[in-house]
Amino acid sequence: MPRRFIRHPTGIPIQISIPNCNADLPEHRSNCDAHRVQTNDISVGGLSCESPEIMNAGQAVEVEIWLNNPSFKTIGHVLWCKGQGSGYLVGIGFSDFATAYSVRMVEQVCHIEEYRKQILIEEGRDLSSEAAAEEWIGKYAADFPSYPC
Repeated sequence: MPRRFIRHPTGIPIQISIPNCNADLPEHRSNCDAHRVQTNDISVGGLSCESPEIMNAGQAVEVEIWLNNPSFKTIGHVLWCKGQGSGYLVGIGFSDFATAYSVRMVEQVCHIEEYRKQILIEEGRDLSSEAAAEEWIGKYAADFPSYPC
């Protein structure tokens, strides 16, 4: 089945947790902990990330991304989970338009932060987030892909 959404690598830190998890039950105890992980990619359809714990398809998961203050927090659902190294790679999907739009904005912020790091490495310029956003928008916003919603 072809992918519906274009993926963009990000590698940004996020936190995933199980909402309303009952840690009093022994079989849930380890899954109730919040895990700080890295995203592998992100798109309007969802994201994939590393996880130290196996997750079940259909399971609700809270995703928190700290790119701004306050952080962006939403609920998604596990689409798939597969073993990778000593942990798991998890696909998390978002279904409603408002969340999809918000994730798209987060995706743009990810691109801007990557641009900021690239400019520091390649040119030695330490841009503020605002200056990086202004430059990135001028150079790349017109080519940023639009997604069907």
